[in-house]
Amino acid sequence: MLDQVESELNWILDSPVFYGDEAPEQALHELGADSLMALPGELIAPNNIVALSTEETSWLVLPGSERKSCLQKLQSELNHLKTGRLGLIFEKYIEVILRHRFGVGNVLCRVPVREPLLVPPGLKTWGEFDFLLLNSDLKRVEHWESSVKFYLQVKDSPAWNLCWGPGVQDRLDLKGPKTFLQQLALSSTALGVEAIPKDWQALPLVKRVFAKGTIFYRWNPEVESFAERLEHIVVPHGLAADHLKSWWIHMDDIEALRMRYPHTFPALLPRRCWMTGLYEPQLSASMESWSEFVHKLSTRAQHASERKECLHVGLYSDDQQNRLLTSGFIATPHFLKSL
Repeated sequence: MLDQVESELNWILDSPVFYGDEAPEQALHELGADSLMALPGELIAPNNIVALSTEETSWLVLPGSERKSCLQKLQSELNHLKTGRLGLIFEKYIEVILRHRFGVGNVLCRVPVREPLLVPPGLKTWGEFDFLLLNSDLKRVEHWESSVKFYLQVKDSPAWNLCWGPGVQDRLDLKGPKTFLQQLALSSTALGVEAIPKDWQALPLVKRVFAKGTIFYRWNPEVESFAERLEHIVVPHGLAADHLKSWWIHMDDIEALRMRYPHTFPALLPRRCWMTGLYEPQLSASMESWSEFVHKLSTRAQHASERKECLHVGLYSDDQQNRLLTSGFIATPHFLKSL
């Protein structure tokens, strides 16, 4: 467990950010001019978003003794977290990271924004801020929203609506605009400002998005290596140029994948392990020979399709280290039918 938490902490801090500087403008473009996000009234302050860079996320907790101290806190916090949802686990990491960097008393989590109903008693909840923090160094208040993203690009196009979650119901053009134009904008409304602590309200307010994740690009391993595929992918607009990139394939491509990575052991990755892969003792129990994996693939794909999921597979080296060499998605019938 400790090895996994340490690897996930390093991945969250050091991997490239998901969104680029142009993401807020792209979110507005993807939404369309006639669509409005649900907000409790007009903005009374600018929705001034300050992009978060990869270097800044890494510097939040420096390697060495700082990371070790943060890791120990995370180990304790995660033991008490009663959820298997990856998004909530990711949010817990960000909570511990921000409180380690800015101080426990300077970071508020899941701050609700509520409005009294016209006919009392009762409250209408408009949303909540993932994090509000007091940045004493820069003398400002910061509203942060966090998310971990895994999308399969279904067509060579820069449009967000062609980046689908492995369950199909989620799309980048649904979640991205909501982050920039609703969740972050909420703190610039009159009702949102009221949810900020009184003694913080006089300070300048900026918004930031802490998003990490991967775009999985369609790949035919029978035709080319994935490195060759990366030379002509079409990157979605508004994403960081160095965002994490991996692959997804059709079930018919499994033999070609096997030929590309002959000296490996495949293993299915549960959602909890999508960030960094499996760890002992999970790894020993999950690694299979290629023949065993291929034999079970059709049945597993059908069951996953009934759950409206794709299969996430990791390929591990066949040496003593069993290193994760690459991972990607195998599309199931439910996903392919949606195409």
